[in-house]
Amino acid sequence: SKVPRLILNGLTSITDEQAESLSKVEDCLGLSGLTFITDAQAESLCQVKKLELNGLTTITDQQAESLNEVEELFLGGLTSITDHQAEILSKVPRLILNGLTSITDEQAESLSKVETLSLNGLTTITDQQAESLSKVKGLALNGLITITDEQTNSLSNLEGHLSLRGLTSITDEQAKILSKVKYLSLHNPANR
Repeated sequence: SKVPRLILNGLTSITDEQAESLSKVEDCLGLSGLTFITDAQAESLCQVKKLELNGLTTITDQQAESLNEVEELFLGGLTSITDHQAEILSKVPRLILNGLTSITDEQAESLSKVETLSLNGLTTITDQQAESLSKVKGLALNGLITITDEQTNSLSNLEGHLSLRGLTSITDEQAKILSKVKYLSLHNPANR
């Protein structure tokens, strides 16, 4: 029988054969200790539903093509992606890219196709990016400490969950606008 969940975050490298064997894990595979994978390993690992690869700091386009088949993908170690990779990864239903500190307007438009998106590494976004990202059903932007009225208006159109836990203050008008969001998470002092 298949193993439902396997966390091996202590591994710093695996062979192609090991990747093939580990791809048999049914639900969740944690390999966040890996700082590098081969294209062949990405091809094998894409068979897992939830894949944690937070140790990777870069991926190739071919790896992105393989990994976009995963239902929930954690790539928290990536500090940048190309516009093309954003387009490829937009096919992942739940995508965690908390290592990104900036994105382009084009990347935001591509990533708006993701169902649930986490971009907690962003400390600022443009009004255009807010407009694009408002199309996501679940969005975490917990790195933002301020938000413009225009961004508030855009993000309030989000249909699902919006998490803005990094905001240190909002205006009365922004509070009124954000109250339209179905599920909203703002700063929680207990998370300090």
